[in-house]
Amino acid sequence: MPMNSTNTIIPHKAYSYLRFSTPEQLRGDSLRRQTTMAQEYAARNGLDLDTELTFHDLGVSAFKGLNAESGRLAYFKEAVEVGLVKPGSYLLVEALDRLSRLTPLKALQVLSGILEQGITVVTLNDGKTYTAENL
Repeated sequence: MPMNSTNTIIPHKAYSYLRFSTPEQLRGDSLRRQTTMAQEYAARNGLDLDTELTFHDLGVSAFKGLNAESGRLAYFKEAVEVGLVKPGSYLLVEALDRLSRLTPLKALQVLSGILEQGITVVTLNDGKTYTAENL
């Protein structure tokens, strides 16, 4: 973990990416479930979950990749590029299919593009951690 000038440990920042495909799912349990999973993971792992800079594609399908091209996932990638989200941060997602439902090769490009920016991606449903080094 990083340290500040007084040698105090600063927890890594974590950002939650929430996505579900249809507006009707907002009436279900998806939002609460994904939010709770991110909060619990961050607490268990000593991460500082940012609740102000949020990335939610509610009612946005990932089937054609629109979330990664023009949705909040695209905004996350831009936030990394301009320095709002720092390398070493974590992106918490329920499952890899929240990032993309494209063909496996194209989905891998979405994931690897995030990892190459120094971001760690965690899938909360299975606890797997993806980095540029272990992909």
